[in-house]
Order: sequence, then structure tokens, then C-alpha cells
Amino acid sequence: MRKIILLLLALTTFLMAEVNWQPDYRSAKAEAQKTGKPMLVLLVSHTCRWCRKLENRTLQNPRVVDYINQHFVPVIVYREDRGDDENPAYPDFIESSMVPATFFLTPDEETIIQPSIGYWEPVDYMSDLTMAIRFFEKRKQTDQ
Repeated sequence: MRKIILLLLALTTFLMAEVNWQPDYRSAKAEAQKTGKPMLVLLVSHTCRWCRKLENRTLQNPRVVDYINQHFVPVIVYREDRGDDENPAYPDFIESSMVPATFFLTPDEETIIQPSIGYWEPVDYMSDLTMAIRFFEKRKQTDQ
């Protein structure tokens, strides 16, 4: 009985995995600089159905969640929530006419690869995630 309960707990944890989102862009940048990991910045809109589909399908996929949590410092920013001149919610260079848009940035806010625009199925989103990490690692090697 105890083994069954442990198995169910492990399975539930696996199925309920979530991306470890940072609370805001500033926190994500600070964490990226501290850990040396790249940032994954997801630009969404409150009224975008494709954003909700990306969040509820692709970003709930255990493989995608694990990869993001292991390799990136992730943060969601809302296009409508710009903050103000003295306290912007995110930098001006994070912009896109279409959402969702996923930006891959170094801890120093340099673009790693072009943003991934629109909704992507988990397997396709994984391709961009792995490509961003490959380019990030290659960049780190040449900078040393």
C-alpha cells in the first residue's frame, strides 16, 4: 500500500509540474545574472487565446517544463502592463506585433536567437528551447 501511495505522489508531482516563473522582469534579470542562465521572456496579452493555449498546453508539458526549469530563468510579461517611465515593467526592446512571443536573452539582455512568435506545439517549442541553449553555450565558449 505504501508503495502505491508513493507512486501516486510521484506521478502527481510529475503531472502537476509547473514552470518556475519569476515574479517580474527585474527579478528574472537578477536571477539570470546570479546563476549565469539565460532568460526566457514570454510576452503575452490578457486577451490572447493563443497565449492561453501556449500556457495551458505547451507550457504544461512535463518535458517542456523540466527543460525550461533546468536551463532558463523564465518570466511572463504582459504587453498591456508596461509600467511607467520611471519603473517600466520590461525593456522597450521586448516588443512584438504578435503574441505570444518568446524571447531568449543572455543575463546581460542580449538576444540569443530570434524570438519565437505564436503558438507552438510542445515538440516544436522544444526545438526553439534547445536551439537557444546551444547558441547560448556556444556564445559563452567564445567569450571565454
